[in-house]
Amino acid sequence: MRTTIVTVAALALVAGCASVSTQQEVQLGAQEAAQVNAQLPMLNDPTIDGYVNDLGNRIAHTTSRADLDWHFAVVNTDVVNAFALPGGYVYVNRGVLARADNASELAGVLGHEIEHVVRRHSVKQIEQQQGAQVGVSIACALTNVCNNQAAAAAINIGGAAIFAKFSRQDEIQADEGGFQNMLKAGYNPNGMLTFFQKLLAEEQSSGGGGAVSSWFSDHPGTQDRIADIQRMLSQTSRAQLQGTQTNDAGFQQMKQRLAQLPPAPPPTQGQ
Repeated sequence: MRTTIVTVAALALVAGCASVSTQQEVQLGAQEAAQVNAQLPMLNDPTIDGYVNDLGNRIAHTTSRADLDWHFAVVNTDVVNAFALPGGYVYVNRGVLARADNASELAGVLGHEIEHVVRRHSVKQIEQQQGAQVGVSIACALTNVCNNQAAAAAINIGGAAIFAKFSRQDEIQADEGGFQNMLKAGYNPNGMLTFFQKLLAEEQSSGGGGAVSSWFSDHPGTQDRIADIQRMLSQTSRAQLQGTQTNDAGFQQMKQRLAQLPPAPPPTQGQ
């Protein structure tokens, strides 16, 4: 998924441009990341953040955008979600880490978000909105109306009130690219499938409205995407899977540290 709240400086950066350059994309991502870091409860644990950064960078550096300065961070909420900002900023919620049973499942989530950045999905959305939408966004920012609403809702049950959905096609592309990048990074892509299936089972058992509901709201077409991942797995040879790993020692250490932490803060009133 992608962010729709953009600072005045960021809007000024891209307004009037026919396209967004890589340099502008990185600047935009840095500005948005600063806003996210100020609004959301970041975990800021060296062991956990260190592992997520190591795993994320291992995957990101197999892509065509290995030259970006990639950043990975954990949001301290039990709600299951993840998102990426332009320029290589990827966030994963604590709820994802809690539900991942091995490194390959977490790698599937990170690989998906990384691919959104690789394909510049959010940048393309920005380029498409540079007309009237940019003017409206600037007005919102200047009047503080939109930003105040975003700040109040930032730490919501979805952990991502400032984000809007990608298209189903974008999500499928992110799955397919993330799948291939997992293989190149040495992780078994079956983890992408098992994590999706796990979330779907939890959503169905809860009847909706639970901690995983935000995932399905922000990542459309999950049933179709599961079928697509199954198709890709069926087309992956044993030779390609040979040598890939499902787990690693760093993941186990991360999970042990996660279990030692106090509970994540509850959603605030009205979220």
